[in-house]
Amino acid sequence: MRFDHRPSKAPAAKDRTPQSPSRGSKGRDRNPPTDKPAKKRGSGVSWIILAMVLFTLAYGGILLVKIQQEREILITEAERSQANAAGYLAERVTARIAEARYALAFAAADLRDASPQSVEGLTRARLAAINESELVTDVALLLPGGQVIAVGTPADGLRDITGAALDAPSGLTAQVTGGVAHLILAVPTPLSDGTVGAFVARLSTESALPDWGDDRVVALADAQGGMLAIRPRMPSARPGTQLAERFGLQPGFIDSLAAGGGGATSDARFGEERVTFAVAPITGTELRVYALGAMRINQDAWYRTISFYGLMFIAPIFVALGLCALVFMQMGRLRSTRQQLEDNEQRFRVAIEGARCGVWDWNPEADTVFVTDSLARILGLDAATECTGQQFLQLFSKPDRERLRAAMRGAPAGAEVDHEVLAARSPVWLQMRGRILPGGEANHTRIIGVAIDVTERKGAQARVAAAENRLRAALESMSESFVLWDSRQRLVLWNRKFRDLFDFTDGMLKPGMSYDAVEQAAARAIKTVHGGSEGKAAYEIELSNGRWLHYSDRPTADGGLVSVGADITDLKHHEAALTENESQLRKTVDDVKRSQARIADLAKKYEEEKIRAEEANRSKSEFLANMSHELRTPLNAINGFSEIMMQEMFGPLGDDRYVGYMKDILSSGRHLLELINDILDMSKIEAGKMQLQPEPTDASELVEQSIRIVRGRAEEKQLKLRADVSDLPEIEVDPRAFKQVMINLVSNAVKFTPEGGRVTVRGFLSGLGVAFQVSDTGIGIAKDDLPRLGRPFEQIESQHSKSFQGSGLGLALSKSLIELHGGTLSIDSVLGEGTTVSVVLPISQDQPIPRDAIKSVTGDTGHDDVDTIEDDGIDTHAPLGLSASLPTDDGFDVDDEFVDSETPPRFAAGE
Repeated sequence: MRFDHRPSKAPAAKDRTPQSPSRGSKGRDRNPPTDKPAKKRGSGVSWIILAMVLFTLAYGGILLVKIQQEREILITEAERSQANAAGYLAERVTARIAEARYALAFAAADLRDASPQSVEGLTRARLAAINESELVTDVALLLPGGQVIAVGTPADGLRDITGAALDAPSGLTAQVTGGVAHLILAVPTPLSDGTVGAFVARLSTESALPDWGDDRVVALADAQGGMLAIRPRMPSARPGTQLAERFGLQPGFIDSLAAGGGGATSDARFGEERVTFAVAPITGTELRVYALGAMRINQDAWYRTISFYGLMFIAPIFVALGLCALVFMQMGRLRSTRQQLEDNEQRFRVAIEGARCGVWDWNPEADTVFVTDSLARILGLDAATECTGQQFLQLFSKPDRERLRAAMRGAPAGAEVDHEVLAARSPVWLQMRGRILPGGEANHTRIIGVAIDVTERKGAQARVAAAENRLRAALESMSESFVLWDSRQRLVLWNRKFRDLFDFTDGMLKPGMSYDAVEQAAARAIKTVHGGSEGKAAYEIELSNGRWLHYSDRPTADGGLVSVGADITDLKHHEAALTENESQLRKTVDDVKRSQARIADLAKKYEEEKIRAEEANRSKSEFLANMSHELRTPLNAINGFSEIMMQEMFGPLGDDRYVGYMKDILSSGRHLLELINDILDMSKIEAGKMQLQPEPTDASELVEQSIRIVRGRAEEKQLKLRADVSDLPEIEVDPRAFKQVMINLVSNAVKFTPEGGRVTVRGFLSGLGVAFQVSDTGIGIAKDDLPRLGRPFEQIESQHSKSFQGSGLGLALSKSLIELHGGTLSIDSVLGEGTTVSVVLPISQDQPIPRDAIKSVTGDTGHDDVDTIEDDGIDTHAPLGLSASLPTDDGFDVDDEFVDSETPPRFAAGE
């Protein structure tokens, strides 16, 4: 492939002056006109598409006709099936009418030989049996004398309708009265006295017509097409309605189908839907059965037909489309190949021009050379040209002409041309490379090559040489030792400092010396090397004259090595001084470490004491748990037997004072049992062994249960106990623990509220969760005493009254249980006015209330002072969490007494 066109030679020209072809002729040669072929290609594509469309339309039309014929066949089969269904229904109606007819005929046969005296009794027996059929509405016997024997009251106009039925050839006629249709069946009845009566029965048209189901509508009609019965029942279709008009058919068409023994059509309409209608006459009568259903063609056969013709349509279309696609692909590939050819030619031209190079072609036999446009412009010519070999050599400088001619002469022998030459007309350096064109004929040798502009490279080489000289001058002025090695560890460059430090004489160092040779020559000036192990890039050298050097080796990008050495003699002197100071500092550090060891020993002893204290606390909890169990066992016996004695189950006790003593014993035992249970629960909480079992719970129900338990005590003191806990969501709590808290709070409110007072329990949603408030109008608590509440065995009421018994554990236990639920308990009280205890619990245990967001929740009490129970002041290491300032006794004062209103005076006085 050639990207430049050689100009035609002028035969009349005597000299061989370079000529260039015109731009216009070259453009015409390289870009032939393509308008006509493009139009032809477009026209061919249009004809192919038109042929495909016509073939698709014709072939599709033929297949549509065949599909329509197949559908008509399937519709005919569906009509035949509907007609068979109507005939089957007509046979069932005929059978039911025949069943009634046979029953009347059998009854008439029984009266033929019966005596006149027994006719009525026998008739009534037969009529009762016939009337039991669901088909028969009523039945009667008409006697010649006008007497009517019937079950029940005879219908009005019975003789008229009987006459109409007897006049009918089949003895059956239809009657529509009052919006109800019946079939009238009459059978003549000869009697033993020679007279003739008639049995007549009214048959229910609804019972005579069976329910076909299967989404079909069936109807019973008379000879005029009036409806007698229809299934399924339709409120809008009343007896006597003309069904032909409702189904979009003409009565005459239905009569013609019935006259022919029945038939079907698919032209009927049921509303807006096209359906299949069939009619079948009832044998021996003028009645007809209509059957109406959705057009039910054989879907499997229809799908197979559609699939078969669909494949017949799609397969040829796909084949044709595939052939068209193949043709279009080939045409597209042809256009793509042609475009790629033009693009490659343009790329090559742009690359040649952009790379500042050109192509030359030398024919040694004719001694002619062709020069491309790009090379011609580099050499100072106007355009591409073909010239003689001598003219081509004159384009270069005189020193390069002979070398280039000698290379051209040696090229036919297999040598390659590769020389750098200088252009004669411009300061441009060219690298001429070329070789013989392979595959040519033996007598037609040609040398083709490329000329590359290397002017910039030549300038760069000059600049590199100048930079190297400047670099050497800079290295000589350095105060550090510098050595450069190539990738094979051979000496390349060094400075004067390196030569002086290692006592190299002039001429001892030469470029190309190996690393080992240089190292051996420098060994006489080296005393020792520090840190020069394998793999380390930096090390220190101590010279024989007492100086120190810090050497570092760094690899270069081409695999070489750069060694730079700095004089660190002064730095070494400073290091010696620092070493002495470090020794003094190390002694100081040792003294500090000894002090730290003593501190660690003290910390260890503190930890051991802490562990012993925790073990003592745990032993205390276990002791209380065991003691609570040991105390509950005899208390259960005391409570049980005292209750039996108080009830006098085995006889009277004697003196009435014994009954009072038993009440005191039972009351004190129960109080002590509650105290032990509270102590055990508090011990579990402090030991961290209290395990809650939260579950979604209706808190309102638990509050109501708690109030029912305490309501008896409130009624004894004539207190108003009210609860408002409606419309609360379910919350996750331990039902037993929550109920225990509410009982404790309500019991305290009832206990410390005087007679005639009020106790209110409220529940509502707050910003943090669900809040509960227990308010009373009791004795109240002083503001200074509020922080003491919540501590085990802490009782405030003794300062105001000693009439209330209690252990002081209820509120502390309630507070601990609420905190285990992730909630908070707070108290607001005014001395002499009342107390409000507020409890806030999270709705879900997965989302506890943040501790920094907990605030005291107060009710509508009208007080501004709100005090929250704090944990401060409680010694967690004291038994049961008692305050460290209180004595750790059994929790009772020496003057505590278990006295109630029924205690005898002498016992209360201590006698």
